[in-house]
Formats: sequence, C-alpha cells, structure tokens
Amino acid sequence: MQIKEVILNLPYQIKIDTLEDALKEDNFGVFFGLSKILLDAPLSEGGVSTEDIEDIRKKYYKDEKTIK
Repeated sequence: MQIKEVILNLPYQIKIDTLEDALKEDNFGVFFGLSKILLDAPLSEGGVSTEDIEDIRKKYYKDEKTIK
C-alpha cells in the first residue's frame, strides 16, 4: 500500500487535524504535499474539498497582503 492510499483511507477528521497541525508548526511542505494528495482524489475516494482545505489555510496562514 502506498502512502497516498494510507492518507486517503484515514478518517476525515484526522486529515483535517493533520493539515491544521502542519500549519500550526509552520510546516508548509507537509501542508502543501498533503493538500495535493487530498485535492487530487475524488471525495468518494477519500479526498477533501477545496473549500475545506482553503478554510484551514485561511485560519492558520495569513498572507502578507491580508496583514495590516
């Protein structure tokens, strides 16, 4: 079993928690790598919606343009 399959078979909340933890720890490589796997997969096969991932990104990562 490949790592991609393992990730896609994880429960939804663990996927979300892992994405959040990556950003909390400023580990952008993990966040983007995991996001790519989850976005490339159909929801029916364990993927996560663009909106859910974007909500996490906005919650934990503020671009310089949005900081005043």
